[in-house]
Amino acid sequence: MRCAKCLLEFPEQAVRLAGIAVLGLGDEYIYSYFWCGACQHYTVESYRDRFEGGDSVTILPPVSREVGDRAVALIGACPNPMNKFCECPSHRALRH
Repeated sequence: MRCAKCLLEFPEQAVRLAGIAVLGLGDEYIYSYFWCGACQHYTVESYRDRFEGGDSVTILPPVSREVGDRAVALIGACPNPMNKFCECPSHRALRH
């Protein structure tokens, strides 16, 4: 995977800083946040498990440090970020 901003190749064992699963219109989305120290931006991978149909993976546009740090902090505040049924404030904020 490459950084969405500077296109630098991440190491094969790139560490996901944060991840969260949310439900949207019957589909499950898993958002994974990766940090690029070279350009100081986050790359966000969106995995979509469609209720009807195949799965897809999309790399979202680069996310600034400020916005990404807030998202990572919200995810860190959730007791179980991979629980797509969680109704904590973090899941509600990041659902859209």
